[in-house]
Amino acid sequence: MRRQNGGRRSLTRALATVTVAILVAACSSSGASPQPSNPAAASPSTSAASSAPAASSAPSATSATATAASGCGGPSFKLGFDPALNSTDFWTAYIAFVLQDAKDCNVEVIGPLVNKTDPAVEFTNIKTMIDEGAQALVVNPADSSAIVSALDYAASKNIPVVSDDVAPTSGKVYMIVRADNVLYGQESCQYIAEHASGPGTIAMLEGNLGSLNGSDRTDGCKQAMAKFPNFKIKEYVTNWDTPTAVADAKTAISTISDLVGIYVQWSAPEDGIIAALQSAGKFVKVGSPGHIIVIGNDGTPHEHDMIRQGMLDASVSQPANLYASLSVFYARQALAGVTYTAGQKTDHNSTIIALLGNLEDAVPAPLVDKSNVDDPTLWGNAH
Repeated sequence: MRRQNGGRRSLTRALATVTVAILVAACSSSGASPQPSNPAAASPSTSAASSAPAASSAPSATSATATAASGCGGPSFKLGFDPALNSTDFWTAYIAFVLQDAKDCNVEVIGPLVNKTDPAVEFTNIKTMIDEGAQALVVNPADSSAIVSALDYAASKNIPVVSDDVAPTSGKVYMIVRADNVLYGQESCQYIAEHASGPGTIAMLEGNLGSLNGSDRTDGCKQAMAKFPNFKIKEYVTNWDTPTAVADAKTAISTISDLVGIYVQWSAPEDGIIAALQSAGKFVKVGSPGHIIVIGNDGTPHEHDMIRQGMLDASVSQPANLYASLSVFYARQALAGVTYTAGQKTDHNSTIIALLGNLEDAVPAPLVDKSNVDDPTLWGNAH
């Protein structure tokens, strides 16, 4: 999958702006703080932001920033890449984005070694990539708590880690790149309540509650529904398994008499859910009387097509391209010794925040429905 050239040029300009900011900070004799509107407006001094040691063979901060003016250039390094899955539209697109960004940024990728959401596989992958010479790692944690042993191992080898898409609940990483998953759940369930024809029950097809993403989305939905006391939530734990989610949707469709909406916490089961509604004689297009709202999370191109066709109501767009670009970027920043602090603003409309003992670049994730589905800035329209 390829992005439009305009998206690549935009990212290049953004990273070039970042680099200029670093160079200004580095060359200033007054010691003034750099502009906080840039993602690399990180203080060159040691701060609480540096949560993982740099590899001993890493390029120096001076060489990394001085040669990055082209956007993402600089000394080549080896990047270990451990994605969680490769079996859905979101994950295949995300992997393609990471590999393309790495190629464009003179980075040699070891992997991708897919962990299949299995912490034991993830630990083996991380050890293998380090043994093969990885100087930094981009990982999608299989489990937010179980990853701690793998993070401890990487730290023992002085290998910085960027945690992408999912945050660890313990252990140290250089940076987390992730959207606000509580907001995912809030926006999704609030959308159902505000667009439903009347009060009733929402079936929530949860991911894995051992993943911070799954638990955050569930918590967000519950928080939003506290404002809508006439709605109830029926929870189904699916562990990110599509057949389980579709089976649970069939159960909800057949047993919940006042079903008004289905919130599925990722995109892969949506086709099966809509097919189940059709088989039960309960599917009508968006906007028609008696419509049962279906909203997902990911913002894939296929979801966009379904929204345009009136088959799917909405999805929260999880920015796969931005996740990829920033992961490669922060891996290089880790090796360059750049540090960050909570509260810093970025040039991509996010803020660096403190999360469970680490720092997170909390990137925006817009809700997509028929009103904005053709927005060219959405990742689902950008490749």
